[in-house]
Amino acid sequence: MIVDLVTFRVKSGKEQEFEAHQQEWLALMRRSRGFINQVIMRSLENPSEYYAEVRWVNRDYRDRFSAHEDKESRTLVQKGSAILDGPPGHRLLESV
Repeated sequence: MIVDLVTFRVKSGKEQEFEAHQQEWLALMRRSRGFINQVIMRSLENPSEYYAEVRWVNRDYRDRFSAHEDKESRTLVQKGSAILDGPPGHRLLESV
């Protein structure tokens, strides 16, 4: 199993919009082969900082999802650029 630990920095005042946006991403990921689940967490110290723990069966499935571009994913990326304060950061972790 692979965990993609994603860090998001959300523009001030866009927190609710970001949370709704993540539900759209979740719907897209649920249709992807190899996706297990996603948990979104918000920092208590900095409410504009969010973390997503995205679990995949293996790295190959995660990489295929990340590389795949279609109209829906391009639209979500565009929406995210208006909500986020910079690109998200990724850390890939594997279970041992």
